[in-house]
Amino acid sequence: MSESLRFERPPVQEVTLVFLCQPMGRLQTLDLAPLRVEWRADYPQLQEVAPMAPWNPADRESVEFVRAGLSWPVGLCSFSTESGDKKIRFQQDRFLLSWSFGEGVQEYPGFEALKDELLEKFTQFSKLVHDATDAYPNVQRVDVQYVNLLQGVSAHDCMAGILNGWSSGSVFPFRKPDYSGFRVHYQESELNSDIAVLIGVDSMVGESSSGDFVESSTITLDAEAAVGSQTDYLQMLDSAHDVLTAAFLEVTSEDMREGWGEIS
Repeated sequence: MSESLRFERPPVQEVTLVFLCQPMGRLQTLDLAPLRVEWRADYPQLQEVAPMAPWNPADRESVEFVRAGLSWPVGLCSFSTESGDKKIRFQQDRFLLSWSFGEGVQEYPGFEALKDELLEKFTQFSKLVHDATDAYPNVQRVDVQYVNLLQGVSAHDCMAGILNGWSSGSVFPFRKPDYSGFRVHYQESELNSDIAVLIGVDSMVGESSSGDFVESSTITLDAEAAVGSQTDYLQMLDSAHDVLTAAFLEVTSEDMREGWGEIS
């Protein structure tokens, strides 16, 4: 979570930090070729696939089939570490860094470390974009997403717990479902009216420390905010993270946080 919310054993499984930009129509993939050299040591795995759909609904209306003679769109370029725990991805309208917990990955590096790396790599990316198009990327939205694992807590009991404030009677009142999911979206969070927040709970099967498979769940927290002409996008990224930290405290119990080794 934030510097004021730390755990010895954080439940974080995935983190994604995103800058959503105005489409850079003049950009071509070869303009960014130097990144392959600069990032090879830390991000040796490279993949280029078809681009994701535009994030802005207004831009989706202008999407056309690629015909002969038209400029080929920049694909979604993905640079990954050897272990696959970190990825940097970009295309003509976005730049993102993601971290995921996996085999050989033991520690969540923390939001500040991921943000610093995002900024470092985005600065290098921006310079090449400027050299090629004579303009820097125009960040219009930021997005922060966390996926947290609740090991041994089913999604239906997690839903009941959240809705009842994790009171002693927070158990699912009906028979056990095969699958359960839960979504709550606020266009304006209580902490910051400029930031929308999504809270989601989903079923999953997790593995315990003994190697046995146990019923578990994930809590996904996502915050998105527009970047105005007078707004600094890094400040908005910090604000979005603050909103998610507050949401995390609302949807988890004191016993859970104690079990994760909360550091005061």
